[in-house]
Amino acid sequence: MLQPTPAGAIPVFARIYDKPCGTCHTVFPQLNPAGENFRAHGFHGLPAAVKPLHAGSLEVPGTLPLALYFTVGEDVSQERSGATRTHFDVDAFSLLAGGELGSRLAFLVDYELVETEPDTGDVTIHSLPEQAYLQAHAEPAGWLGNLRLGWFELPLGVSPRVHRLSAAPYLTYGLTACRLLGSAPPGVACDDVAVLDEAQIGVELGGLAPATGFGWVLGATNGSNNRLDDSASRDFYARVSQPIGLHRIGLFVFYSPDLLGAGSRDRTLRVGPDVSWYNRRLRVLAQFLANHESNPTGHSEGLWYYGGFVEGEYRFTTWLLGLVRTEYAWTPRFDDRSEGGETDVRRRLWSVTGGGQWLLLQNFKLVAEVTFQEDRETVSNANDHSWFGTIRAVSAFWALDPLLGFSAWRREATR
Repeated sequence: MLQPTPAGAIPVFARIYDKPCGTCHTVFPQLNPAGENFRAHGFHGLPAAVKPLHAGSLEVPGTLPLALYFTVGEDVSQERSGATRTHFDVDAFSLLAGGELGSRLAFLVDYELVETEPDTGDVTIHSLPEQAYLQAHAEPAGWLGNLRLGWFELPLGVSPRVHRLSAAPYLTYGLTACRLLGSAPPGVACDDVAVLDEAQIGVELGGLAPATGFGWVLGATNGSNNRLDDSASRDFYARVSQPIGLHRIGLFVFYSPDLLGAGSRDRTLRVGPDVSWYNRRLRVLAQFLANHESNPTGHSEGLWYYGGFVEGEYRFTTWLLGLVRTEYAWTPRFDDRSEGGETDVRRRLWSVTGGGQWLLLQNFKLVAEVTFQEDRETVSNANDHSWFGTIRAVSAFWALDPLLGFSAWRREATR
């Protein structure tokens, strides 16, 4: 472990194309520009190391396109009550699959079988996938076009789950009025409200102009996160982005005609810019979102709330990366008592996350990270603090593959 040799049981796409993980990833699962380009081409463009097999009119990967992904380690958290909790557990265990289905189709599956809540230790057995979609690709009039259908994460400026590098989730992407106010109409649970950091079920059409890099995405979801049950309405979103060299700026818009249902209509708008600044060693990511809900407590009182983060990632060496992120979210004062409600809240939240990741192998790393958060409710003058720390091992592999040496990876990475 102190002087590892570059090796790995390469998963899914890496095994299909006989490419090291570093071809498409900085530190997995985060994509580098080459990985983003591969995704923009509908998971096409690289020659397969093993010839595909013919299944009727389709072609399927010539090698088993499966991998396992796991995160295991020690989590420590201090609740707002002051109690400290520590537990060793499997934070996540997933089955990955993906590959081309001919020249125009591809598929991707990320099925998280088991998940442990890091702050409580509660174990969840999932019956629905994190991601599972079929994607069609075409290149009309010089554009790269992709149409996907199924379970997938929303196209935010930074991947909220699947390609997120940090162990801690983004506070900004998990915001809802229900969670900020601690109040919702009768019959609605805050965990049932659609949020940006959850996978959604829907259809999405996107285009990218290779000459300029300008990209756009339009999509619609069932508004129930990754669940199959119907929601009060279908949700719609769009994003445009423009690269400037290896850097990128973007704008995301989300609209729901009714976020809550249960007899209470709550129209919702979320909009904000994002920025990514990238070079070989340093990447800076930032996102801001302004959110409005027209009726979050069912008493015809609307609420604007805001959130944003800045994250910096620095690669000290090819195998060692440091990460720091700060986030802030706030609401103006919300008081629906004149409309018959019981809510009077003005909230301020901020958090700081810092840590490092040691890439022992291209597909095996150690992660150490700590997050401190303050939650202040200024009307009642309540001020709560909490923190969460983790030391975990993360790997993506296929158990039936032998360990393969990647001495070329180190030579290429250190040029």
